[in-house]
Amino acid sequence: MPGLSIKGSQQWLAFAALSIGMIVYGLAESYGPVSVASNVVPSSYSWLGYSLPYIFGGLGAIFAGITLDRLGRRRAFLLTSAVLIVGLLLYVPVYFFNVDNLALLIASMALVGMAAIGLESPVLTAIAESYDPARRSKLLVLAPNFGNLGVALAFVPLLLFHGNAASTMNERLALMLMYIAPVAAFIIAWIGLSESLPWRAAKEGALDLKSAWKAVDGGSAAPVVPTTGIGLRFATLLALGISQDVAFVYITYGITYAYFSSSQFAGMSVTTLVPLLGGFIMTVVGIIAAFAITPKAERRTFATLSFGLQLAMWIVLAAMAYVYHLAFTLPLLIAFAATFIPVELTWAARALLEPELFPTNKRGLYVSAVRALVWILTGVITGVLALPYVSSSFVLGASIMTAMAFLGIGGAIIWRLFGFETANRSLVGLDLSHLAPITGSASDPSSDPSKDRNVH
Repeated sequence: MPGLSIKGSQQWLAFAALSIGMIVYGLAESYGPVSVASNVVPSSYSWLGYSLPYIFGGLGAIFAGITLDRLGRRRAFLLTSAVLIVGLLLYVPVYFFNVDNLALLIASMALVGMAAIGLESPVLTAIAESYDPARRSKLLVLAPNFGNLGVALAFVPLLLFHGNAASTMNERLALMLMYIAPVAAFIIAWIGLSESLPWRAAKEGALDLKSAWKAVDGGSAAPVVPTTGIGLRFATLLALGISQDVAFVYITYGITYAYFSSSQFAGMSVTTLVPLLGGFIMTVVGIIAAFAITPKAERRTFATLSFGLQLAMWIVLAAMAYVYHLAFTLPLLIAFAATFIPVELTWAARALLEPELFPTNKRGLYVSAVRALVWILTGVITGVLALPYVSSSFVLGASIMTAMAFLGIGGAIIWRLFGFETANRSLVGLDLSHLAPITGSASDPSSDPSKDRNVH
């Protein structure tokens, strides 16, 4: 029974491909804000840099969702990577041969944005269906964590160079990495990424679902017992996603550009220093969380604590910025650095929950639908935050961000009270709950009746 979940060498090749894909995601996610920070985009159009890439990303997530469930996890990842490569190739005549073609440039940016952010869904879905619960808890956090590295790398040239040299070097480094990474991911995935056994069982009937999941997790983990409907799952993930994404974009890029664009710290531009520092801090926090926290903590508790910490740290950061009259000082830099800790922890909570709440036959579509709505709404909200009228008032911008933080903790608390637990459990329960009663027995998930009321 060949498959990703059985061959150890293929597992690590697959993880390498998925992680490289997330570096591309991080680079592309930063491309709009980098263009603003490096003055490639005029300040009067700065709202475009903080909105359009994420709206295009939402469209890419929809595309990925449709292909994920119809074509499979492997082919969806390869197709999305190929679309990204095509988008990059369209940029070659514009950048290297100075072809003045606005339509070609827009097409390139659209394809790159859609495909890069669309890679999230294949990454999360493939990992969820290919590893036992213990490794799933680590790898669902580790693989997306490479996106943080992409964020940091996108801003390195702005730190090392200045003026036109910064713009040129940043663009060249970003292009180089964005060409190399998807090609490498495509090649590695072609060699080492096999189709997930649960998808084959659900869509192709190659084997039964219980056998497929037993091959993935060894049959020793108790099954997930869904006790809530799809509606509450969607609402929870939307609340968590919008709160986390807006916080990430605003704290990493938006607030520094709106209020500290002319500020320097130790001879470095604050609009460059904060994203660069944040990218590396989030990378370290993600690694620590993956190995020390998420394999042990319950998902509901972890989400509640993470979003509670995000709210608390944002209030501290906003209060300090107000007290210091928007003067960038060392205490404020420390506050920014500390705020990136919950920004990463809330991202980890999302990455864990999203693929763990839906059955295999709809997992790709549902995860992508959540991410599409999150990205589009985030693009709208962060675009509003970058408008001159809003960004000219720190109190107004801070109030909108505070509301977003309350949205996240509210969603986490609701899931804590009414949701079901997925940590260290087999996802077979999501697939079998609508076919037959399931139980908490690890040996046979369908042997005893359950009070499950969920209908898919």
